[in-house]
Amino acid sequence: NHINGPHLIVVPKSTLSNWMNEIGRWAPTLKAIRFHGDKESRGNMVQEQLEPAANRDEDRDWHVCVTTYELCNNEKSILGKFAWNFLIIDEAH
Repeated sequence: NHINGPHLIVVPKSTLSNWMNEIGRWAPTLKAIRFHGDKESRGNMVQEQLEPAANRDEDRDWHVCVTTYELCNNEKSILGKFAWNFLIIDEAH
């Protein structure tokens, strides 16, 4: 059963907080991480949460990674290490 991810949701920056809120409301059993912020905070998140999880599912303490188009492009080397179960792309309107 791979319903627990990892899943990637790529969204416009303007809807990032709303997506985090909606995941909490509609899928409370899924732990979502918000992959955003300045270069230093992203670097810490990569080292502490993303890189260990890229190796083995049991090392992952989250199910969903929510990020923006820009960061998805900037951080494609780390995000490309995952075999994402689902990819959701929220298009800007």
